[in-house]
Amino acid sequence: MLSEETVRPIATRILIGLTVIVFGLPLYWLLITSFKPLEDIITYPPELVPGRVTLENYFMLFEQTDYRIWLQNSLMVAAGNIIFSVTVASFAGYSLARYDVWQRKNVARAFIFSYMFPSMMLGLPFFVIFQRVGLVNTNIGLILAHASVTLPFTTWIMWQFFQTVPLAWEESAWIMGASRFRTIFEVAMPAALPGIVACAIFAFAISWNDFTFAFVLISNPNQEVLTTGIAQFVGGTETRWNHIMVGGAFLVLPPFVVIYFLNKYLLEGFSVGGMD
Repeated sequence: MLSEETVRPIATRILIGLTVIVFGLPLYWLLITSFKPLEDIITYPPELVPGRVTLENYFMLFEQTDYRIWLQNSLMVAAGNIIFSVTVASFAGYSLARYDVWQRKNVARAFIFSYMFPSMMLGLPFFVIFQRVGLVNTNIGLILAHASVTLPFTTWIMWQFFQTVPLAWEESAWIMGASRFRTIFEVAMPAALPGIVACAIFAFAISWNDFTFAFVLISNPNQEVLTTGIAQFVGGTETRWNHIMVGGAFLVLPPFVVIYFLNKYLLEGFSVGGMD
């Protein structure tokens, strides 16, 4: 009979292998299909290893669609959400950690509880409000909608991070004549850099992957983002699988690249955010 010391490593390897297959196979299929000619994409049985490889689908995507516009809008919205969410969350988190806020912990918990509210239910109220103030079909409106999702969690993360920064560091700066504002930027913020990076990655992921808010708030073709633009390739009479696969490849690769290079900050930020 096998001992626990023998079974556990085997079970762990099997579990890791199954996880890689479950999550890696769709990504692999997406990437190889994007390089297949259209006639090979729709053949049955499907080919796990492409017989022919072509870049025609990539050229067609940029030449025959508004993909450049969608990509530009997605980048602008993601950058705007990162700047807005990280800035507001940093100051809000610092205020909760350093100032005598009434019911501080309950206020912080209210942020994380509000994050659990389904974002899908906010789409229609945002549309009604933004229509009255002229923010429908604008990047600013979409950024504010995304910030409503990212701010509760990023504020929670930054609150937790600033609690780990020793107050003595800031007091030393004050003794040396630094103002509160200067101390925040030169002492507190650098010490909380992993949390700031984690919040930036989270804000980027929310904006980059959002479909609901973009679908509800954007109807102008010149303001479309990647997710809603790619959805247009699925039609009632025709589905352009080659464009879907290439567009999907461009959609999933940036988050993988960002997380690959910044995973240390992401893990550290979320691990500190798990404390109370």
